[in-house]
Amino acid sequence: MPIHDLGYRAWQGRLVPEVFRFWAITVTGIRLAWQNRWLRRIVYVTWLPAIYLSVGFLLYEQFLAKDIPARALKQFITSFPVDDNAVGDDRHGVWSWLLWVFFRYPQGLLMVLVVGLIAPPLISRDVRTRAFLLYFSRPITRLEYLLGKMSVVWVYLVAITTVPALLLYVAAVFLSPDFSVVRETWDLPLRILGATLVLTIPTTLVALAFSSLTSDTRYASFAWFALWAIGWVTYGVAMASLNGTLDDRWTLISPYHTLGRVQSWVFGLERGPLAQPVLPALVELMVLSVVSLAVLVRRISSPMRI
Repeated sequence: MPIHDLGYRAWQGRLVPEVFRFWAITVTGIRLAWQNRWLRRIVYVTWLPAIYLSVGFLLYEQFLAKDIPARALKQFITSFPVDDNAVGDDRHGVWSWLLWVFFRYPQGLLMVLVVGLIAPPLISRDVRTRAFLLYFSRPITRLEYLLGKMSVVWVYLVAITTVPALLLYVAAVFLSPDFSVVRETWDLPLRILGATLVLTIPTTLVALAFSSLTSDTRYASFAWFALWAIGWVTYGVAMASLNGTLDDRWTLISPYHTLGRVQSWVFGLERGPLAQPVLPALVELMVLSVVSLAVLVRRISSPMRI
């Protein structure tokens, strides 16, 4: 049977701009991660705290309208394991505190689980199967590969933190007596985005750095969870030994408490610009991000060396 029309042929499919080439890696990673049954369950659960926090906004707005006693709002605030002295007296302060609690407690803990399920296999699986040979045999740069892998984690983190937080803010506006509250709280969506950057960038880079250092996903997962567990336990032991009178600098030994400190500054709960407890925590997150990025670039570049 003869073969006709040999030679170059025009591409008949949909062309994608070069700037979006990384998105093919991202879409594949999102789809593969979603096949994890436990990840799907956790993502669904992460929306429940937003529903609970909406009760706090409702109680506060009803308290301003004098429809409920002050003790009901006080009981709700003291239900969280955090010093309520940081709560402001005005609407902006209370809303900021509630949004910070949302990022710090339910979503902060669930973030560790979500990233621990998504990030470890993203690069370690490519190392084990030598998928680098397939990726870099195509017109994909190291930056596009790295951006595609990071975007997988970012999409899930935005889905469990940013999106419910923004919807929580919108719900709070509708629970208010009128839309004039937007003038008082217009900056809170921007603070939500800032808290998202503080949460997503360092955690994603550290998790992917662990993933790039091994071809066994189990080791990357162990390193990720051990980082948070050891920091948390060390901070708790130090606080217990000093009877709860720790200096604020001790938060640097725990990544979880370091993130919470910087996020509290983003939401305006720390008094003064770059207050003394915040600056070391911010520097620590930046150093972790730069070191993790350097490790990632080196490990991703290694298969391309001759």
